[in-house]
Amino acid sequence: MIALETIPLFQDFSKAELETVRVCLHEKSYEKGEIINQEGQACERVFVVQEGKVKLCRTSSSGREQTLEMLGRCDTCACNPGSANWTCPMAAQAATACKILYMSREDYGRLAERSSKFSHSLTRLFADRLVRFSSLIEQVSLNDVRKRLVKFLLDMLAKNKKGSQEGVLFIPFTRQDLAERLGAARETVARQISDLKRKKLIDIKPYQIIIRNKAALERLAA
Repeated sequence: MIALETIPLFQDFSKAELETVRVCLHEKSYEKGEIINQEGQACERVFVVQEGKVKLCRTSSSGREQTLEMLGRCDTCACNPGSANWTCPMAAQAATACKILYMSREDYGRLAERSSKFSHSLTRLFADRLVRFSSLIEQVSLNDVRKRLVKFLLDMLAKNKKGSQEGVLFIPFTRQDLAERLGAARETVARQISDLKRKKLIDIKPYQIIIRNKAALERLAA
C-alpha cells in the first residue's frame, strides 16, 4: 500500500490518525477502460489512485465525452462528504491499468465529520478543483481548439519539467483521449497537431511531443 502520509488528502495527519484511515481503506485493480464510478449513480465509495491514471469525465446528451480531470498517483476523486442524495457528478474510468485505494461512503462521511484536518484537506482540494474547472470552462467556452491544445501542451511542459528531458512531453494517452480532454473532435485535434508540426513548433514521436519553439507557442496561447 502507498504511504498514506504522501497523499495530500491526509496531509498533516498523525501516525494514530493515519492508522485510523488505513483500516478503512481497501485495494482494487482495474484494467484500462473499466468504469470505477458511474456518472449519476449513487456514490458508494471515494478512492485514491495508487498506480496508473484515472480520468473523470461527463457525457453530454449528444453522446460526446468531455474529460474534466486526469488523476494520477496520490490524487483522489473525493467530493461531497455526506449529502443524503449523494451521486457521482462525473464518471471515473481507468485511463490505464491502475490500482486504487477506496473508502466506503460511510467511513468517508464519518472521517469528514470527526477530523478537522481532513475537513481542511477537503476544503483545499475543492478550492484547487474549482480553479481547474473554472480554467477548463474558460478554455472550452472562449478559446478555439488550437489555443486549447497549445495551452494544454504548455501546462504539461510546466508540470513535467522536474525529472524530464527539456522540451519533451510524455503523452500516455491516445489522440481520442486528448480530444476528450480538450472538448473537441478527434479529427480537429489531429489537424491542429499536424499543423503545429508543419510549422516546426512541435515534433511528434511515439508517445511523445517535443516542444521545438516554446516562445511561439506562448504567443499562440496569449
